[in-house]
Amino acid sequence: MKAQSVKWASVAACLLLSACAAGPQSKVNYVKATERFEGTLPCNDCRGIKTDLILQRDAITGAPQGFYLHEVKIDAPGGERVNSTWGKWSKNQDINDFERQLYVLRPEVGDARAYVRMDNGNLQPLTDQGMPAIDDEGKSVALELLTPDLSPAAETDKDN
Repeated sequence: MKAQSVKWASVAACLLLSACAAGPQSKVNYVKATERFEGTLPCNDCRGIKTDLILQRDAITGAPQGFYLHEVKIDAPGGERVNSTWGKWSKNQDINDFERQLYVLRPEVGDARAYVRMDNGNLQPLTDQGMPAIDDEGKSVALELLTPDLSPAAETDKDN
């Protein structure tokens, strides 16, 4: 009889431990260490600039670190022109619209560039005057976010 109670005691202990381990799930903040954007932007002296932008963040804090920008001018006079730049970037709030997130790229060589983070995650380039860049037809252009969003769905989505 004593041997059976020892077996049941070990089974009860295992069940108790597994019940404790199955507690509520804690929320985890997912940090995108790398984001990649691609698209074709307008060009004054060519058919467009094929653009590939990689933004890097600190994997722990999510703070902006570096960027790599690769551009190819399509049908530029004298053949395709290739330009690659890198440097630091920062994320700021627009002083005219606090809801707007500005991404400012500061290359090691060359002028700074600014982009607006759109609601769908894409980046819209800004002109030197701070206006959204447009193509020849007057349509706004943007670099498409290629990095998938791996974060869990928002809790408001569960209610729908």
